[in-house]
Amino acid sequence: MNVYWTSGRLLLREVVFEAEMVNTAPLRVGVGRTAPLKAPVDLAVIRIRRNGNAEEPYVPGSSLKGVFRTNAELLLRFKRPRVAPCSGLSKNTCMNVKTIGDKKLMDAVQDLQQEGKSEDAMKLFFENACLLCKVFGAPSYAGRVVFQDAYVKGPFRLGFRTGIAIDRRTGAVFERQLYQVEYVEPGARFGLVVSARNLPNYAIGLLARVLFMLHQGEIRIGGFKTRGFGTVRLESPILRVKNYAGGQDLEPLEDVDAPVRLGDIFSVEDGQHVARGDRAWEALRRFAEVWDAVKLS
Repeated sequence: MNVYWTSGRLLLREVVFEAEMVNTAPLRVGVGRTAPLKAPVDLAVIRIRRNGNAEEPYVPGSSLKGVFRTNAELLLRFKRPRVAPCSGLSKNTCMNVKTIGDKKLMDAVQDLQQEGKSEDAMKLFFENACLLCKVFGAPSYAGRVVFQDAYVKGPFRLGFRTGIAIDRRTGAVFERQLYQVEYVEPGARFGLVVSARNLPNYAIGLLARVLFMLHQGEIRIGGFKTRGFGTVRLESPILRVKNYAGGQDLEPLEDVDAPVRLGDIFSVEDGQHVARGDRAWEALRRFAEVWDAVKLS
């Protein structure tokens, strides 16, 4: 079955992954090189004030999205798909760099939409955009996956480390160029929530592979990665599935896709199919196996 799962008019399925993201090394998601007023350090962590409480560190959804897209691109390139992945950077998405005749893909899609040919516009996008633009979004197209801000849960501690600026040309230390960097001490818990709508099983499997890499410490979050910062593990995972086609199993959405059988590991809670703990990891493993086997060329 082939379905334009990129169409916002369809509601086929929803998959939500939740977990507690625990940093096992110092974690720093910063606010840039200019420290906020009254900040005690030169490089402060990003903070937010919630529910009238004191400011607390968090991991923005945009940072998580960047981590996932970057590593999904690496995995996708191994597949050598017919439509090569773009970088996703500003003005370097498929909408900006792919051409249809003498038009950019974005202009060609928008022209069809203005002519009332929405189905033709979606077909054109579907056939010419890379998988990453379909999943994570591109100009004039909302992606099918959403990363919520990961707020800290429970107690946390902030640490400080003094650094020394190095002249990259000579390798010598700059005189009087000390700086202080702030980070979240290991052991803090952040609520991770990733929601996907209408993704085929192999695309869910691509996200699952990145989740496994994150959990196993192969991917780091935030800055100062080369100094050992940013490793996390995922605890208490929960996978929730709403299948509007009915049933606990998810059928293919494309010819290249494959079914994922979940009925033996899911339970029903409030009308949703839910897997927790090891069962959630097992469900993700089944999606990941579909990704591993899919041929996109």
